[in-house]
Amino acid sequence: MWMWPKNKSHAKWIVSGAIVFLATGLGLIFFSPDESAESFSQFIQADWIELDRIDSISKFRSGSGHDFSQGTGETCRSMKHYFNVPHTKESERLGKQNNFLPPAPDGKNDIKIYSPVDGKIVRIEKEQTTGGQIYIEPTNAPKYTVRLFHIYELDGIKKGSKVTAGQQIGVIGQYQNTDIAIEKRKGFNPNFISYFEVMPDSIFTKYQARGVKSRDELIYSKEYRDANILKCNGEWFTTNYDSDPNSKNFVFLTGYKQ
Repeated sequence: MWMWPKNKSHAKWIVSGAIVFLATGLGLIFFSPDESAESFSQFIQADWIELDRIDSISKFRSGSGHDFSQGTGETCRSMKHYFNVPHTKESERLGKQNNFLPPAPDGKNDIKIYSPVDGKIVRIEKEQTTGGQIYIEPTNAPKYTVRLFHIYELDGIKKGSKVTAGQQIGVIGQYQNTDIAIEKRKGFNPNFISYFEVMPDSIFTKYQARGVKSRDELIYSKEYRDANILKCNGEWFTTNYDSDPNSKNFVFLTGYKQ
């Protein structure tokens, strides 16, 4: 049975040690670095798309597409990146013939989609409109999920499939846009971060060669978006920001190859 020390100096030493221990613990609780300012692990091992077939990329927290922020503590902003092909008269003509949806891949002019990491496909969801969503859990960053949208997966690619970085896992049509989201799990809520925050310099140099000056050019900060709010009605933006040149949704790339 533990008893309080009779020696007062000994008791004083124990009390002092306990105070230091508690102060240290409280410091860890109350003075830990702000998670919003953390530097994320750059776990991407290969780019996920044939980049020379892409004309523009939407900015993280832009007004492109629809609101993609649910559960993050942020609202009315797109917390992912759209990778877009050029809008041409031909793509418009084909879209009108197909209820304004892009034609399915034809097996000849498709844009290849690759796994950006070594990992496992943990989920595949069919989209209501085009292709499906592929969820990949990276082997070297299991707290993250890479989520690819509107992908037509190759035969043999299914839930539970193990994939390697740079392995082709699907395609999109030549007139089709696609998008990518990076989720870091935080309790029961998602925490979306930019694809370019988890990309090493060795891969980002491909984007610099296409005219992107810096990662910041592709990301609106939370502070900027909070000060320059967008308007939504449910999941959808009330204004078509994609058609508004003043919205600056996109970074346009140089050297596009059809």
